[in-house]
Amino acid sequence: MQRRGGLATLIAAAAAAYGAADLAHEGLGHGGACLALGGQLRTLSTTYADCAISSRVIDGAGPVAGIAVALIAWIWLRWTPPRAYAARAFLCCLYSFAIFWNVGYLVKSGLFDAGDWAYVIRGLQPVVFWHVVLVVGGGVLYAIAMRLLAQVMRNELSGPGKRTPRAFALIAYGTAAVLSVAAAAFDPRGPSTILNDALPSSLGAVGLAYVGWMMGRREPDLRLAETGSVGWMLSGLIAAGLFVGVLGPGLRF
Repeated sequence: MQRRGGLATLIAAAAAAYGAADLAHEGLGHGGACLALGGQLRTLSTTYADCAISSRVIDGAGPVAGIAVALIAWIWLRWTPPRAYAARAFLCCLYSFAIFWNVGYLVKSGLFDAGDWAYVIRGLQPVVFWHVVLVVGGGVLYAIAMRLLAQVMRNELSGPGKRTPRAFALIAYGTAAVLSVAAAAFDPRGPSTILNDALPSSLGAVGLAYVGWMMGRREPDLRLAETGSVGWMLSGLIAAGLFVGVLGPGLRF
């Protein structure tokens, strides 16, 4: 029973964290920049924010806001970690989903000329140079982000428990993927958003799965603290329901 409670709590924390990372990108970033520049935010969903005006600032604000939220989560976890395991797991997942999505976006935009960062550099010359900057810069930042994740997982999540870093990472990563697909299934733009927007956002956090896997290989005896929390289970369930049922179809203003 205790183990099932710990598993349910981890899934709930991961679901709440992915929802928060998504809102940081779409709502706080794109939506906030739209309003700050005097535009009208027409639609907000889990995969896009539709603004009446277009701007490089709005395009770049989504990933920048996501990275900022990720760094806040990491600093909080690193310097003043909450006492409750579930809260630490939430911050770890929030950092992972927000940083890997938005830094990984650099690589995606540089390689495929698509997405927020591609819109930010559109029209800048020479074209090849700016795409190389995105790919190389994204790759370097992604590697740094993985090192920072390993640090907090080892220092702030380890303790008496049963969950290995590998299991923690795969469970959290899978939760984000399922939640993103469930919400995108209701997207008014059609099922194509699942492959084009939702899955790249959640699966972009593959750095989380990789870090957990490598820590499991290098430190096979390391275990993470694991306790159940009814409050976090309920909070995660509510967050997932709102994410899928409300933001999935989109809010229209």
